[in-house]
Amino acid sequence: MEESKQCLNFYVKQTSLKKGNKYTKYVLEWTKIMKPLILDSAIGTELENRGIHLPSFKTSIWSAHCLIHNPEAIRQIHIDNIEAGADVITTSNYQATPELLKREPSSPTYDDLAKRALELCKEAIIKTGTQTKIAGCYPPIHVTFRPDLTSKESELIEFYETLGQTYENEVDVIICETMSSIYEGTIAASIAKHYTDTVWLSWTTRGNKLNRLPSTELLDLAISEGLKLDIDCQLVNCVHADTASLAIEKLKEEKSFGIYANSSIYKKNDIESFVSDSDDWHYHNHQPITPIEYKDFAVEWIHRGASVIGGCCRTTTDHIKEIKKVVDLL
Repeated sequence: MEESKQCLNFYVKQTSLKKGNKYTKYVLEWTKIMKPLILDSAIGTELENRGIHLPSFKTSIWSAHCLIHNPEAIRQIHIDNIEAGADVITTSNYQATPELLKREPSSPTYDDLAKRALELCKEAIIKTGTQTKIAGCYPPIHVTFRPDLTSKESELIEFYETLGQTYENEVDVIICETMSSIYEGTIAASIAKHYTDTVWLSWTTRGNKLNRLPSTELLDLAISEGLKLDIDCQLVNCVHADTASLAIEKLKEEKSFGIYANSSIYKKNDIESFVSDSDDWHYHNHQPITPIEYKDFAVEWIHRGASVIGGCCRTTTDHIKEIKKVVDLL
């Protein structure tokens, strides 16, 4: 990651970020700023935008269905992200886990799908003639945002070790994504260290407590536990862009930190008391933002020291293009 930390002068005129009914102003003057790596955008959103129907991730294998039946679409999304400016593309096996694939017993195994996802990344890099990096995905083993469903430790170890064997010497980084409990996040990152020199651990605070994981554990505690692992980067993802900013002060205790948020901000809804599911709560209390508005948050994150910036749910290659415009000024 050292090449991403080259210090250069950066100037951006005053930017106003809308937060609720207030505007917070950030002014980036001639100063030393670390140049971040740009991570890619959301696979699921891009598939939907291209007319490919995806059923609910809660009841199906979601994007893994496309990995099985329409891999060309995923390859093209990787290509489009690279051309938009992504420095790192992530393997598309997020929903291809042993637990979730039980929903479609005739599906290939999760390790075969991880290999397929890896090959699609390699093909996209060859097609674009770039030196784009590959992040091998370590997803939650069960339904996202449901840490209560996660597996026994021995099963988690087998899952992440098998993925690690696929990624070893083939990826530039292993990214543990959308970790909803300290239990699963620390196991995933600990196993990843055996298979790569670069490990990123990303937490999510998606739910009705903006400073807590879906497990109800404090994000600050999760980051503190991550610090004990001596990994390269801790991140937050799959949260509103404005709430992601709340994590930065604690994230800055890590060697480096990153954010790949959703294309939305928090907006309280009157019906929130009737919603208990963390994912439903997230969507009932959000306001979509445009790629340009998302870029304004990226400016803030870069100014505050982020080494990795990308996009999660509802982000597209247009978001990556906007982030690239900012990074090109570094």
